[in-house]
Amino acid sequence: MTLVPGDPFDTREYSLEMTTVPAAVKACEPVTLTFTIRHPGTNALITGYEVVHEKRYHLFVVSRDMEFFEHIHPQQLPDGRWTIETTLPKPGDYRILSDFLPTGGSPQFVGRTLETVDFTGDLESQAPRLTPDVDVNKTVGSVIAHLELEPAPLVESQFAHLAFTLTDSKSGRPVTDLQPYLGAFGHALILSEDMRDYVHSHPYEDLDAVSKGLGGPTVTFEGYMPKAGRYRAWSQFQRNGEVITIPFTVNVLTLDEAYRNPGAPAASLR
Repeated sequence: MTLVPGDPFDTREYSLEMTTVPAAVKACEPVTLTFTIRHPGTNALITGYEVVHEKRYHLFVVSRDMEFFEHIHPQQLPDGRWTIETTLPKPGDYRILSDFLPTGGSPQFVGRTLETVDFTGDLESQAPRLTPDVDVNKTVGSVIAHLELEPAPLVESQFAHLAFTLTDSKSGRPVTDLQPYLGAFGHALILSEDMRDYVHSHPYEDLDAVSKGLGGPTVTFEGYMPKAGRYRAWSQFQRNGEVITIPFTVNVLTLDEAYRNPGAPAASLR
C-alpha cells in the first residue's frame, strides 16, 4: 500500500453528520446516505481525503443482529460531502461505519446508528446471537476457505491473526488466481458482538504479486482484540471478477481463561 501523509499523533475523532433521504427510512426501499465531515478543532468542512486501498471513503453497513454486511464506497459531492444510495434488507437497527483518512489528519473509523421506521420489535429481539464457528471450513461460491487462528486460542489485549488457506470448491486445488480487490488480495472487517470495537484489516502480502494480479492460496489478516468476547469477521476476496464474502465467528478468551486452558484447541473458535 502506498504511504500517504498524515498526523498519527492527532487521534481526535472528526465530527461526522449522517443524513438520509427520505428522512424516514424503510426496509427494502432505496435510501440515500449523505455524510458531512468536520475538523474536531476548527469545525471546518473537510474536503481533502487520501486514497487508501484505491478509495477515499470505505463504508460498512452491518445489521444489529450482524447477519447483514455490506462494504460500499460513497462518492464525493462538489461541496466536499459524501453520498451513496443503498437498500436495507429488513426492518431494524443498522450500524453505519465510515473509514477514511483526512488529508493531514489521522485515520478515522466512525460509527453511526440508523433505524428503519417500520421496525416494530425491541432491542432484545435484534441482539446478535453469535455462535463461534466449530467448522473451520466454509464454502462460498468458487472458494473453500480454511481458517486457522494465531495464536490459538485468541486472547484479549493481544493481536490476532486470521490465516486463510483457499482452495477451489470444485477441484480442491489451491487457489492461486486471486485478483487484487481495492489494492489488496483481501479485506476484512472484524467487529465485536457489542459493535463497539472493530478493525478494517488488510493482509500481509508481496506488493510485486499484487501488481501482477495473482494471489493465494494463503491470506492472513491481523487485528487487535481489546477485550474478551465473541467477534464476527467478514473477509472478502476477489476471484474471476466476483467479490466473495466469508463470515466467521470467533471467541476471544480473557487472560485468566487462557492461563487456565493453555493451548486448548477447542477454545480457539468456541
